[in-house]
Amino acid sequence: MSARAAGAVARWAAVRRFGRPRTGVALGVLMLGSLTASAAGIVGLVGDVPVWRARTALRDGARLVREGDYPLAIRTLLGVVAGRPDDARAHYYLGVAYAHLGARTAAMNQLGDAVRLAPADPLMHDGLGEVLRQVGERRAAVGELETAARLGPDEPRYRVHLAGALLEAGDAAGAVARLREAARLEPRSAEIRLLLATALRRAGERRAMTLEYREAGRLAAGGPLGEVAKLELEERNTP
Repeated sequence: MSARAAGAVARWAAVRRFGRPRTGVALGVLMLGSLTASAAGIVGLVGDVPVWRARTALRDGARLVREGDYPLAIRTLLGVVAGRPDDARAHYYLGVAYAHLGARTAAMNQLGDAVRLAPADPLMHDGLGEVLRQVGERRAAVGELETAARLGPDEPRYRVHLAGALLEAGDAAGAVARLREAARLEPRSAEIRLLLATALRRAGERRAMTLEYREAGRLAAGGPLGEVAKLELEERNTP
């Protein structure tokens, strides 16, 4: 990718970012989770909390994860997990928050619990698969993400994540197949078209790659993704 295209991607990522983690306090929050707020202590604090309040805390924790406030999300979700240890969603969001702060072992522990508690929920397998990708466990990551895609046949995100894992494992053809499935599920997604073009380039399918870049440019005309598609085509002398 050219420097101009990389700059466009960076601008696009900045637009999509929900929020930035407050990393300055991350260490303190992680210490809260592992040292000063032991599981027994948290249970003592929340054991008598009504169910509706625990559900509210779970919603708050999930919202904080979406907003990018991972330290506060962890502090909130630790209490939910301690009071409701069988709640797969609480383990899931706590694992995602840990993963965003780079605490991968903690993330895998929580997401592994989420999968164990809700083995039929594709979101749990997707979360665990993404963390396994981060730590380089490619085969295990592909397995979890394949399970997510099988359990969630109508969700394009699971196929996109699986395609990423397959590319990392050197299976460009498999990635192309999964991204084509995702594009059928969400045909107006310029992002998926760009990812598909990248996979096609890796698979050596130049003509199909060009068509996907053109389609991405059409779908995202005037926006940062459209700029990326245009620059990629210009770099390859295929306007």
